[in-house]
Amino acid sequence: MDRKQHTIDIVFALSLFCVFAVLSLFVVVLGANVYKSISTEMAAGYHMRSSLVYLTEKVRQTGGADEFSITGVDGGDALVLPSSVNGTDYETWIFVSGGKLMEATVEAGTEVSAAYGQPIMELAALRLTKDGNLLRIGVTDTLGNEFESAVYQRAAAGR
Repeated sequence: MDRKQHTIDIVFALSLFCVFAVLSLFVVVLGANVYKSISTEMAAGYHMRSSLVYLTEKVRQTGGADEFSITGVDGGDALVLPSSVNGTDYETWIFVSGGKLMEATVEAGTEVSAAYGQPIMELAALRLTKDGNLLRIGVTDTLGNEFESAVYQRAAAGR
């Protein structure tokens, strides 16, 4: 009887260890999924804030409300910001193509396509509307979340 009791003790200890191991694995997997979800949401929020701040600052760097324009690149909205360097006129085009916010700087008058752009960050869509001196910016991230912002462009001094 002593030998049978000893076997039951070993089986009980082994089964208790197996339950502990399975529950530990479950907690680790659950924690990894929570971390992945939080990380994805934080990255999406970062891209949204960064893209809106990036576009806002680019617009504010222009001289006045009549300095920027909205046009299209490959079926989507594009923001065009003019500049001049050493007497040569340039345009900076900002648009979305292939799931990325793109920027291209070309000589004024050059027709721009998605192939001209340098990727800035991931972004699914860009919507731009101009109402006088107010530019409304709408962005959609790669997860489908939509965010909006508005920039009031003051008229340039001395005009």
